Amino acid sequence: MIRRLIFPLVLALLAIGLFLQSNAADEDANRPSLVASEPTPPRLSTPLLSARRLPEHLQTPEANRRLVTSLNENINLLPEQSCFVVSEGGEIRYHHQPESQLIPASTQKLITAVAALSELGQDYKFTTQILAQSAPIDGVIDGNVWLVGGGDPLVMTPDYAQRYLDDLAYTDLEILADQIINLGVNTITGAVVGDESYFDEIRWVESWPERFRAGAQNQAGPLSALSVNDGFMNWDAENTANSLNTPAVEPAQFAAALFDDLLEERSVRIFQSAYAETKPVDAVIQLGVIESPTISEIVKQMLQTSDNTTAEILVKAISADSGVAGSTSSGNQIIQQVVETLTGMTDSTVVADGSGLDPSNRTTCSVLVDLLEMESFSADLYDGLAVAGESGTLRNRLTGSSAEGRLLAKTGTLNDSKSLAGVVHTLEGRTLIFALISNADPMPSDIMDLHDQFVLDLVAYPTGPPISLLIPFPVVVTN
Repeated sequence: MIRRLIFPLVLALLAIGLFLQSNAADEDANRPSLVASEPTPPRLSTPLLSARRLPEHLQTPEANRRLVTSLNENINLLPEQSCFVVSEGGEIRYHHQPESQLIPASTQKLITAVAALSELGQDYKFTTQILAQSAPIDGVIDGNVWLVGGGDPLVMTPDYAQRYLDDLAYTDLEILADQIINLGVNTITGAVVGDESYFDEIRWVESWPERFRAGAQNQAGPLSALSVNDGFMNWDAENTANSLNTPAVEPAQFAAALFDDLLEERSVRIFQSAYAETKPVDAVIQLGVIESPTISEIVKQMLQTSDNTTAEILVKAISADSGVAGSTSSGNQIIQQVVETLTGMTDSTVVADGSGLDPSNRTTCSVLVDLLEMESFSADLYDGLAVAGESGTLRNRLTGSSAEGRLLAKTGTLNDSKSLAGVVHTLEGRTLIFALISNADPMPSDIMDLHDQFVLDLVAYPTGPPISLLIPFPVVVTN
């Protein structure tokens, strides 16, 4: 009896279990679909206001400390009369006797460049004209023509200009000759006369040592408002050293004679020999005119090749543009005022010439760095600086080193002065402005190597902790 009851009871319990399971499945099927939850916001390991978000500022103090330590290792090897200033973005990174007034040698040309850009203007152009008293009739000019100089330092013939390795702008005198031919001129019954009256006729800086003057070392050609081929009558076809050149005794007469030759090569008959004289007031018929490159381009030529003649002509041009006679003395005064006004540093600079040949020049490393940092002039100055291992006076210097292509600078050398000033683009992509001057008599034989070592130290800046160790920590995502 009991057995008969157990079997139905088991079946009943099984049925109840299946019913309950079925209901549970139905309830699950009727539930709404699960919505994917939003991911847990990432947790930043570096706070928003952490210094790690400006890693360069963390790196700079240690980098500066290492730079100072590196430069200090050799600074005492410099002659006692030396200065050295390094700046980045207007902030001084290193200085050694920054206000010492020293002989700058050819870094003086940076001062001349800034003064020319400031006083004449970046886009200013000199003009050289051909004037006559009457217009040509049937190809004949009755009387003289005057070749009138306007102070252009870069009037050249192609054979003179193209000897230089650097591709620099110049004023081609042959273009002016072609203009005369294009007017149909075939005869000049008078002469070609050179007029240099825009400047005085002093051919060199009077305070220069005798050895620097034209006819001795030829550190510069004879100075004139009408100067062709730097005032040199003869020159080497390949070697551009001025010491191999022959200066003209009268540069304006030489320019007139050279222009006479260019016209005769173009089949113009000229009845009288060329000479120099100020044009008469009625010589107002313009037969031709050529313009110089801009002052920006002239500054580039002067800085890159360290052209003493261009520098000294610019001094006289600054003077003439001010409304007084074009002279070295008045030009020097203007340049000195410009430097003091721009830098605010009075009694820091003595301007004795434009080229840096005069041993009476004085300036400080602070002045040179200030001028190089001025936004109004920096682009033109940097464009004109020689590049280590590539161009100008640095073409054969620091080749194969980390400074090649990264150092842009103006060099300077006299018997008792060695200088270097310009820009260093560091391996880490930073830009440093610097000036380094050493004066000594005698000058240590290893001074250039020592200056180069300082440049290499700058190229390595910053040598502080790598930025990779200072940037924000990686983002960590937590679930």
